[in-house]
Amino acid sequence: MWINEAYSRLLIDNHITDINPEFMSKFDPKEYVKEVKKSGVESSMVYAVCHNGNCYYPSKIGHIHKNISEDIFGKVIEGLNRERIIPIAYYTVLYHNDFAKRFPETAMKDNLGNSHTGRYYYSCPNNEKSVSLYKEQIKEILAYDIKGIFIDMTFWPCICLCEACRKKFGKPFPKVIDWSDPSWVSFQRFREESLVGFAQNLTDFCKEIRPDITVTHQFSPMLHGWFLGQSDKIAKASDYCSGDFYGDKIQQRFGVKGFDALTTHKPFEFMTSRCVSLYDHTSSKCDEELILSALTTLAGGGAYFFIDAINPDGTLDGSFYDRLKKINEYLTPYREIVKKNRFHITGNVGLYFSMVSCVDINLNGTELDRYTPGSSSNMSVRKNAVLDETLASAELLTEMHIPYRVVTDSTIDYSGFKTIIVHNSSYLSLDICERLREFVRRGGNLIVTGATGIYDYKGNHYDSFALSDVMGVDFLWEYSPRVNYTGKELILSDGEAPLGKLTGAKPLEYFNFPIYSIDDPYKYASIHSNPPGKATEFPAITENKFGKGKCLWIAAPFILKKQYTQKEFAKKLYKKYIECPIETDLPYSVELTSLLGNNKKAVCVVNMQDQYPPLPIFERYIVIETEKPKRITKASDGLEALWEYTGGKVKITIDKLSFAEFFVIE
Repeated sequence: MWINEAYSRLLIDNHITDINPEFMSKFDPKEYVKEVKKSGVESSMVYAVCHNGNCYYPSKIGHIHKNISEDIFGKVIEGLNRERIIPIAYYTVLYHNDFAKRFPETAMKDNLGNSHTGRYYYSCPNNEKSVSLYKEQIKEILAYDIKGIFIDMTFWPCICLCEACRKKFGKPFPKVIDWSDPSWVSFQRFREESLVGFAQNLTDFCKEIRPDITVTHQFSPMLHGWFLGQSDKIAKASDYCSGDFYGDKIQQRFGVKGFDALTTHKPFEFMTSRCVSLYDHTSSKCDEELILSALTTLAGGGAYFFIDAINPDGTLDGSFYDRLKKINEYLTPYREIVKKNRFHITGNVGLYFSMVSCVDINLNGTELDRYTPGSSSNMSVRKNAVLDETLASAELLTEMHIPYRVVTDSTIDYSGFKTIIVHNSSYLSLDICERLREFVRRGGNLIVTGATGIYDYKGNHYDSFALSDVMGVDFLWEYSPRVNYTGKELILSDGEAPLGKLTGAKPLEYFNFPIYSIDDPYKYASIHSNPPGKATEFPAITENKFGKGKCLWIAAPFILKKQYTQKEFAKKLYKKYIECPIETDLPYSVELTSLLGNNKKAVCVVNMQDQYPPLPIFERYIVIETEKPKRITKASDGLEALWEYTGGKVKITIDKLSFAEFFVIE
């Protein structure tokens, strides 16, 4: 599969309209290929059809961009093949203005009756004509000598209530958003399963025509919550995980591991834009930021992928491709090491991420015909308790330099894990609960937070926590005040916590609630805050022995505060239940990952900070429990690292760390 040969990839965004005769009039396929070649990438994705529905080839079914006089898609593909750069086609679905406008019967109808938002017009994936139109256009594209196709926007931009959806759902739509109501959850599962069926349908169609080709669907909604309607099954409809992200370094560090966990084939690809966001056409990130983003992806065993944008007249900014050439040259030794050894992430700590639990319970009771979600943009992390707590935990583990892997609802094999952390994942099937139960029974440590496992996949509530026997706590189906305090140290939380009754667990900390209601405008202790009162009988943190393992339950979401007190308290808890085979004195900002491949190990350290260029780090060490190595080399220059071996441990000395180093252990 071509993905094994290309760990450096590029896309040049091209969503230019044809309302102005100047737009795309200066596009030159030869110059385009020349700049791509200059950049030094191994694969390039090329636009066949953009969100406007404009085609860049002579389509029989689509709208050809008015200002192009030749098959520029075909000429670019031909030129890339000639230069031995792997060509991938870009195609868009659902966000396809041409089809949605020309065939209004295919359009989505959101809960307010709209079929578009601003510049974007939508066609429904449940509409048979929509699917037929996409297939006709995809068939045209697959006639070109491409190695793969990326299908963008395979997600819901709205809550569609069109006739096609009504017919397929087969019953009245719910009138109220309520994540505790099985009828609403059933509708959400319908949205998720409709997308999966749509994605798999297009993938199967592509494979029927071109069995040799790779097909992947946009999967960045993995981190964007319930509204976009994706589930982890979208990854199964793709040959590999791919998506563009615009968040911070924590989002990328976690996203990389999430893609690694869900991708069908490795490597996955992680897309990073040259500009600050898709809304900014000119403000470029500095070289250091782009390098560190790519190194973070490589340190997770993935293929890095840069996104540029074409100028309205069809030209490219040549100066960026001069920069990109130098960036790729710098990354070459790291890229080649990962490629040669087919490295992938390893670690004995699993951070569970349940996409189906990424809901917003604050919406409960909202009438659907009055719900206004705002912008349908998917360019930032969408707020929900599961994602926010999971990212906060990812940040803690990174600061503690504990290599971790992501566990999902699709993960069947828990072997190799010693600790699994599950954050507030309300919707867990009995099968998943049994896997977690067996994991603890056999000696694993389980850390669960909040209201984990109170509903099944369909939204039916269990009698208590589904894992109550493992936790040693029963759920009382009551919640704490939004402001609450944990234990003797009075750790503040700003979020409701489930209240439980001990049934065998050992209480480690109890809750303390404010003296008066936090919303009472007349009775309060302090006008600005809600100070604690007396300790309650409700356990806030418990430990339960189950089989050969243990389960730690943390009821309150204090980890969300991300303040020093909350973070240090959480770290102390984690250290008791997490066994880490690596010791280091690296600062918090440095991420440490552990890779495995081709009978070799690698420990990667990436110095991504909050400012650029990053401050260099001097005279640090890493101690690893391992058999005595034959050699340890540095990816940056191929030279032997500074290391010594005593007592079953190897100590690697880092004299200076600027951006990153990958230590390859043989």
